[in-house]
Amino acid sequence: MVENTGLAGSDKVHIRGNPLSYLSIHTHIPTLQSRGVTVEFNNQAYPALLKISGDNQEGMPKETLAKLLVIEAQDTDGSPFAGIRVTFTVVTGGGTLSTTNTMTDVNGRAQSLLTLGPNPGTQIVSVSATRIEVPVTFHAISEIHIEYLLSLPTGISLIHVPLKVTAVDGAEQTIESIADLYDVLGGASTVNFLITYDSPIQEWLSYFVPSDKGTPANRGLTADMGIIAGLRAPVSVRLRGDALGTDGSSAITLNQGLNLVGLPLNDSRIKRVSDLFTLDEIGGNVPVIILTDGGEFKLVGRAGDPGDIEITGGQSFILTAQRAVIVYISGDAWTNVSGTSAAPQVALTGIQVTDTTPVLALRGSIVDEGTGVSKAGLHVKVKNLSTDRAITTVTGDEGNGYQLTVVDIETTRAARIGDILEISAQSPDPFIGVQPLRYTVTAEDVKRGLIQLTELVAYEIPTETELLHNYPNPFNPETWIPYRLAEDAFVTLTIYNQTGQVVRTLEVGHQIAAVYKNRSTAIYWDGRNGSGEPVASGVYFYTLAAGDYSATRKMVILK
Repeated sequence: MVENTGLAGSDKVHIRGNPLSYLSIHTHIPTLQSRGVTVEFNNQAYPALLKISGDNQEGMPKETLAKLLVIEAQDTDGSPFAGIRVTFTVVTGGGTLSTTNTMTDVNGRAQSLLTLGPNPGTQIVSVSATRIEVPVTFHAISEIHIEYLLSLPTGISLIHVPLKVTAVDGAEQTIESIADLYDVLGGASTVNFLITYDSPIQEWLSYFVPSDKGTPANRGLTADMGIIAGLRAPVSVRLRGDALGTDGSSAITLNQGLNLVGLPLNDSRIKRVSDLFTLDEIGGNVPVIILTDGGEFKLVGRAGDPGDIEITGGQSFILTAQRAVIVYISGDAWTNVSGTSAAPQVALTGIQVTDTTPVLALRGSIVDEGTGVSKAGLHVKVKNLSTDRAITTVTGDEGNGYQLTVVDIETTRAARIGDILEISAQSPDPFIGVQPLRYTVTAEDVKRGLIQLTELVAYEIPTETELLHNYPNPFNPETWIPYRLAEDAFVTLTIYNQTGQVVRTLEVGHQIAAVYKNRSTAIYWDGRNGSGEPVASGVYFYTLAAGDYSATRKMVILK
């Protein structure tokens, strides 16, 4: 403080060439001078830092990789101040600087070249100087978008969308859902299916046709979502966009059980598939990692296994976790495109199907027998009688029917040509039944990995078993005998003449509880006896036996 200097009278103070604060120039020095002290100084105050270039520059091409950051130090008179030590520091954005420490030149200026980081957006750089309290901050806007040439083969492969896409093949477009990806890959002309796995509900969801856009299969993409793609022709699309995650960070969510995930960022810790086991959340939690490579599914449990390939982006993996965890990933965006020229198409081989497919989706609906309207909330079961494997689901609430997807990695046999499938359903209403059906898998089914099943019909289960009147009656020469079954039973119809002799016995067989009244379900009699001879005109009686039930009615042949 000036009061404690002890300077007075004829004392002299020489401080030329030293930067002075505003308070020194305008308060302390005048105070000394008032005491008779001679003060030799020039009016050179501590400088301020000014930004000259590099902040929020507009109109720079997207391919620009660097920005020149320039500051200038000035004194209170606005004159350049040389010889001030300046420090440039990257705050966010992951960029790098050509220099971090330098001195202002004769013009009072200092500069550093900022090479933009991998994440588009704002790159923040702070600049501070010796003895200057207030730093300046550059906000260098990065207009760079990462590019990735996503090349997918014919057949079945495990894929991942590696960017937050803003353009496809040079045209502005986003890929935010499975439906968007389906369209980008060529739609129905190219895509057989896109399948995801919903880990929380432990169910495969299949997207096959544009109308699936309104179904649960049209899931929104997440940074770690893996996809099973089945293509009928190879596809290559040039994607442009931003890195997944935020500021070089992302995560993979693993639920307990099966997971289908992709690697959001190019993490320096993870070069090959087996490197995933070095992460604490995966090592000791996931026994094996499944991927597609060389036209087949491969299992990696340790380094050096046949499927332990280099991870290049655009891939996904099947992991079965023993416990639910979040795997934190950090790194750069995936890219296989250098500058503006595209990298060669990735040489991939999809899994080809012949007489067997590792992936099979089944789709169908259950309609009300009377109204033809789709019914919701029914439990559907599809059993492969050839493999004894069964899967179940529930019909949707929006009239979308049902869909079931089988993915068999171990044996690669979700279905084979000639397999017999039995499709059945149960209603929570005990008085609603569904007629089951059987389906034989064809070569086209295996090729596409998709079966569109005929409708199942839901009907009302009678409260009691009843034999109904035949129709027409009188008849010549054929008639139909309808009936109702309140419970499953073995059904026999016996026809007698007026003297009580058996004319014909029709063994209908085991029938489920239902109403059998139309010509396709009622019992048919062609008016012939057991020897195949036409019977004469007259009155006949027919008796229905079903379990403990028995009833007789009369009919007339009139020729």
